[in-house]
Amino acid sequence: MEIGLEPKDAVDWSYRGEGAVNLVLAYTGSSPSFLGKMMRIQKMPNDGKEDNGNTSGNGLTSHEKVIWGECKEVVSCQNKEIVEFLFVKHVMRPLLGHKHVNPGMRLLVAKEFLESVENIVTSQRPSWRADAACVDTNRNSVLLMDDLTLFAHGRVEDKPCLSVEIKPKCGFLPSSSFIAQENVIKKGKTRFEMHQVLKLQENEISEISEYDPLDLFSGSKDRIHKAIRALYATPQNNFRVFLNGSLVFGGLGGGTCKTTSKVEQDFEHILKDIIKTKDGPRANHFIELVAETVYTSGVLDHLLDVQKLDKYNIEGAIHVYYDLINQPCKVCKELEKSTKSSASQFSSMHLIPMDEKVNVLKEFLISATAKDCSVMISFRSTNDVISRSSSHSNLHLESAKQEFDYKVHFIDLDMRPLKKMEVYYELDKKIMKTYLEMMKKKEALLGGERRAQRQCF
Repeated sequence: MEIGLEPKDAVDWSYRGEGAVNLVLAYTGSSPSFLGKMMRIQKMPNDGKEDNGNTSGNGLTSHEKVIWGECKEVVSCQNKEIVEFLFVKHVMRPLLGHKHVNPGMRLLVAKEFLESVENIVTSQRPSWRADAACVDTNRNSVLLMDDLTLFAHGRVEDKPCLSVEIKPKCGFLPSSSFIAQENVIKKGKTRFEMHQVLKLQENEISEISEYDPLDLFSGSKDRIHKAIRALYATPQNNFRVFLNGSLVFGGLGGGTCKTTSKVEQDFEHILKDIIKTKDGPRANHFIELVAETVYTSGVLDHLLDVQKLDKYNIEGAIHVYYDLINQPCKVCKELEKSTKSSASQFSSMHLIPMDEKVNVLKEFLISATAKDCSVMISFRSTNDVISRSSSHSNLHLESAKQEFDYKVHFIDLDMRPLKKMEVYYELDKKIMKTYLEMMKKKEALLGGERRAQRQCF
């Protein structure tokens, strides 16, 4: 396989966005080979603390090889960069459906190409992202994928393409018996809602979103519509819109908290080439279009099934993690010192056979990927004649009297490292502690108001 990209090619790739692990660049040049493509480049923390534990040439620890042992292609691969690609192809794609997952392909690149990319995109990235990590120039390949913000690939678009990226988050309430009594509120409040309180406290967001993932995953047209409207009102890092590959709504990397009247006005102008009706605000038709597509496509049913592979919650799964890595359970030790919970309630997790423990961790990590992935929906307005011959799915938006082709894909399906189990557990504790403290303050405040009212009478 020859080197696909040299330093001179870096100017043809522009910053699209990024997550915790990867940078995403879109192709802006004229080469037929790359038209309609984007690439993902792995990042490296600036503090140099990329501790991979006892890993082999493919980056997997010995314990991760046990977990993914049934997937021979993944554990036998000797290239760290290809393992992620194989994980999406052989683990996530069969679970979520071949039609909705595009694993992409690996493309060899020169080290100097990655160095040039780093120099070009640094100024375009959110400062907090750039401060945390840079392009990992020690890689020798990138992941090349179809740019799902475009409808046609390898040629110029003949019609405008509107694409919506949604990060749905966890769509169910856990019912695990291993959830501690003091955390029982988990069974009635979504993780998203509780995490919002922590994010507000840590100044990651400026206001709490009204979005409820349970609405989006409900299968009810009205509740899905309510969820999309809430995402539109407070996009944060969960809702973005692209027009022909360019971001036109939502945040780039860092997220946008609130949709102001100025943002709505600008977006209304952008929608005029997509939604032709003049009957009411076009944004209302856009929200209805997205909601109808989510409802009609049914793709979130697949995603929810995969999310529900987490049967024990992190409070249960963390115990088998310590057994697998052959270390004394820190959580049990912690609980023994606490007066709130008893470590004995988790003893059954430590007693299950090792093959079951491996399966618990495998399903938990797959679920973790599904809880944090994104759904990309692309739209192109069409007409009845094209619709009948189109290979894409089609939807009639009654309110606008328009036909649209659409396609839906899952993106950001990276393998979660086993060592993140402790991170998940600590974050869960932090979320619960912050939320429960907030609830106590509210109760105290209400109690004070009631006493004041009684004194008045």
